[in-house]
Amino acid sequence: MSTLTHAPDRAGSRHKSGPRPRGLVWLMLRQHRVMLLMVTALTVLGALWIVYQRGVALDAVHAAGWPEKPATELSQSVLTPIQDRIGTMGFALSMLPIVLGVFCGAPLIAADQEQGTAQLVTTQSVPRRRWLAHKLGIGLTVALAPTVVLGFLHLWWWRAVRPFGDRNWLQGSVFDNTGPMLAALTLLTVVAGITIGLLARRVLLAMVVTFVFAVVSLLAWTWVPAMLATPHRASYPLNGDYPSGLTTAVEVDNWVSTASGELFGFGTCFEEKKYEACLADKGIVNRTIEYFSYDQMAVMQWTGAGILTAVSVSLIAFVVVRVGRRPL
Repeated sequence: MSTLTHAPDRAGSRHKSGPRPRGLVWLMLRQHRVMLLMVTALTVLGALWIVYQRGVALDAVHAAGWPEKPATELSQSVLTPIQDRIGTMGFALSMLPIVLGVFCGAPLIAADQEQGTAQLVTTQSVPRRRWLAHKLGIGLTVALAPTVVLGFLHLWWWRAVRPFGDRNWLQGSVFDNTGPMLAALTLLTVVAGITIGLLARRVLLAMVVTFVFAVVSLLAWTWVPAMLATPHRASYPLNGDYPSGLTTAVEVDNWVSTASGELFGFGTCFEEKKYEACLADKGIVNRTIEYFSYDQMAVMQWTGAGILTAVSVSLIAFVVVRVGRRPL
């Protein structure tokens, strides 16, 4: 009688709890639950931090009289904390590709190989590529979920405080950490970590090599953004004011030039005793600058993100082919 009374309750309890993950999904969530929880916490706390910092910065400049008072007229006591926050934010986000690549990407497959879990799972009823697909799904989630959110939130924050800090958006702390770039760089380091772990088969070795790869690749990348678009040129009188329309542009080179556009090095005639005579002799009447305009930023970022994503996809393809052909 007791059995008949309680059995329906247990069945009802199972029904109310809803469907639960099974098979590989359950295994992946259980195996990587700590990593997923940490990444989720990182995303939430990072998002809240960005929103808070944006509010603090805007409250400070509004209290100082902006926008009625131009940003250039605000006191340094107001601007310095904002500039410090910009630097801190850029540094913190620039660490994400390295941290996630080393601690999430490198051990993802290497740990299973080192502990024998990969061989145990894939020699039973689970095909290797199905197991790999779930592993890559975890890796891509870890790489993209936090960085897409934080990258675009950082862009929203930076646009608000841009008038009060360094406007050189081509520098890595801005260009690489806003919009799609943060996600693309992190995707590369995480996928590279997965690939290195697959080949190394040892967690510690994979983490060390991934760290070196991430640092070297991020340093090498600093040379690339200036190649992602064609810079503009503008000329203005030698003794004239800097064009007001270019205050949001990033200057990459400069010369002195003649009225016909012939270019000379910026320091031409500076060491001559008869400076004015030297200028007249060469016909130098203008300054010419080469620059990237602010409206090129988004195109350059998406182009760079596309290149990095293509490299990441190539690495993923290599991992899929190797796992399909060789035992784990």
